[in-house]
Order: sequence, then C-alpha cells, then structure tokens
Amino acid sequence: MPQEAVAKVFQRALQYCDPKKVHLALLGMYERTEQHKLTDELLNKMVKKFKHSCKVWLRRVQWLLKQKQDGVQSVVNRALLSLLLHKHINFITQTAILEFKCVVSDRGRSLFEKMLREYPKRTDLWSVYLDQEIRLGNADVIRLFERAITLSLPPKKMKFLFKKYLEYENTLGDDERMEAVKRKAMEYVESSLT
Repeated sequence: MPQEAVAKVFQRALQYCDPKKVHLALLGMYERTEQHKLTDELLNKMVKKFKHSCKVWLRRVQWLLKQKQDGVQSVVNRALLSLLLHKHINFITQTAILEFKCVVSDRGRSLFEKMLREYPKRTDLWSVYLDQEIRLGNADVIRLFERAITLSLPPKKMKFLFKKYLEYENTLGDDERMEAVKRKAMEYVESSLT
C-alpha cells in the first residue's frame, strides 16, 4: 500500500477511533514491515502527542533497544519528567525488564537496584528483579535472595520471598541448599515469635 493511501486511512481512522490506539496500530504495522525511518518518526510524534502515556514511552525505549541505538537514558529521563508520578515505578520496572531482555542487563540491574534503595519493602519489585536474574541464569541470584530474606518485612511478604527462594533452589539448586533455605525460614519464624 503506498504511503499516501496509508496516510489517508490513518487520518480517517483518527476521526472515529481512539487516537492512541490508532497510532499504536500504525506503529505496529511499521515495525512489522521494517520501515525503520517511518517507525522512528512516528514514535517521535507519539511521545510528544501522548507524553503522559507510559505505554508510548515504553515503545520508544523498546525501539531504541531493538535498534541498538544510544539515547535510552535520555528518553527515560524525558519520560520521567512527562509521566505522572504514580506511573514512575511501573515505567522504570518495565524499562529495566526491556534492558534485561535486550542483553543490557547491567543497566537493567542498576535500575532495579536504584528502585530497591528507594522502596526496599516492595516485594513486587524484588520478585520481578529476581525473575530477571533467574531467567539470565545469573549465579549471583543467590546473593540477591540472601539480601531479600534479611529485610524486616511483614510475615506474609517474608513467606513469599522464602517460598520463591525455595522454588529456585528446588529447580536449580541441590538438597543441601534447599535445607539451608528451610533452616533460614525456620530461624525467621522463631525470631518473629519472640
């Protein structure tokens, strides 16, 4: 389909449908057909037009990572200035996951570490971070589990972390490590009862 025809259909769709969804659909078409220049131009327009949309900013970050382009950090900084405050943690988490998936694990790791310094009691962040490290097959994940289980969290959250640690050791560890995790869980329970 010639570009003029695409533009006509796009303009017509904008009259009847949600503009962000129409833009995202066009973006998807450009990405599938590997029209890199048009994709880049559309993303630039979208981050200006929908600057309060976490999804649009994440698509911009994803595009830069897929194209192995520089400038991810500046896009992240711009996004954090534009997005509403309650969307920041979700955006940073999703950006870190994208960084892990695009084999820029050091940057993803530093984003998670920064968030955990600010929100050390957020088990959802711990869980996502641990999942990314496990997926990578990083041997340092045990050290991360050890850090997580030393936090002073409510029993329900600690149970979640111990359970995740035990599942990890059950899948990839050995019996000795599993017993060590069970012992630490018992020590936590005993210390919380006193």
